Amino acid sequence: MPRIRANDLSFHYQQTGEGPDVLLIHGVTGDLSVWLLSRTMEILGRSFRTTAYDLRGHGYSDVPPSGYTSADQAGDTIAIMDAMGIDRAMLVGHSFGGVIATHAAALYPDRIEAVVLSDPSFAALRHLEDLGRWGHWEDFRDEAAEAGVALSAEYWYDLAKFFDQVMHLDGEQLLRFRQAVGLPGLNRLLRLGKTTCGDDAQSVAGLTEEVICSVRQPVLAIFGEFSPFLATADYLIQNLSNCVGARVPGAKHRAPEENSEGFVDQVNRFLLETSNATLAGVRS
Repeated sequence: MPRIRANDLSFHYQQTGEGPDVLLIHGVTGDLSVWLLSRTMEILGRSFRTTAYDLRGHGYSDVPPSGYTSADQAGDTIAIMDAMGIDRAMLVGHSFGGVIATHAAALYPDRIEAVVLSDPSFAALRHLEDLGRWGHWEDFRDEAAEAGVALSAEYWYDLAKFFDQVMHLDGEQLLRFRQAVGLPGLNRLLRLGKTTCGDDAQSVAGLTEEVICSVRQPVLAIFGEFSPFLATADYLIQNLSNCVGARVPGAKHRAPEENSEGFVDQVNRFLLETSNATLAGVRS
C-alpha cells in the first residue's frame, strides 16, 4: 500500500499514468476508491500522471484530531505535491474535495494549473442554497430517520451535529444505522466523529466569496443534473473569470458514482483541452 509523508502525516495514495499531473480529491466521509470504481483514474491515466489520495482522517491516511478545514487540507495538497516532486498540477475535487481544490487554487496560484469542481458546496455561499428545491431531500431525510439520525433542512450542512448523533446511537438504532450505511461506512463516521472534522468542514476558513472569485485558473464547474447545489453552479459560472459549466445527465450529488461515464468523459475532455492550451502557450 503506497504511502507518502506530508505535513507530518502519512497519506495513502494511488498513482497511474504518465504526463501532466492531475490530483484527485474526494469528499468528506469518502476515500480514494471513488476514483477507482468510477474508472476516473484509469481513463485520466491514459493521458496524465494521475494521483488520488485519501484525505487526512479518511481511508488509510492518518487520523489527526484536528486540521480539517479547507485551508488546512489545501496545505496538505501542496505538501503532497512537494513530497512527490510535483511542481504544478490540475486538481479534480468532488464535494468538499472541490472546496479544498478551490482553496488551493486561491492560496497557491503558481502551483495549480486548473481546477475541476464536482458538486462542491461552499460555506461562504450557503445562503444561495435551499434544500426545499431539491426533490430528493425528503427521501434522504426519511432514510436517515429510519436509520436513527434526525436531519434538518435548516441545518443540512452541520456535519458536527450529524457525527454527534452517530456517536451516540446505541442498541436498535445503531443496528439500523449500520444496516443503512454498512459497517465500513459506520466505522468511517465513528472515526471522524472523534475529530474536529464536523466543525472544520462547515467553516469558511478564509474561503470567502471574494477569495472564491479570485481564482483565475481555468475551472470546470460540473454538477449533477439534479444536484441540490445548482445555485452554486450558476454562481461559479457567473462570477469566476475563467469558468465553464457542465451537467452530468441523471446524476444528483455523486456524479462520479451515479453516472461515471458521463462524468469522466467531460472531465477528461476539459483536462485535455486545458493541457493542450498550456503546451501551445509554452511553445509559442
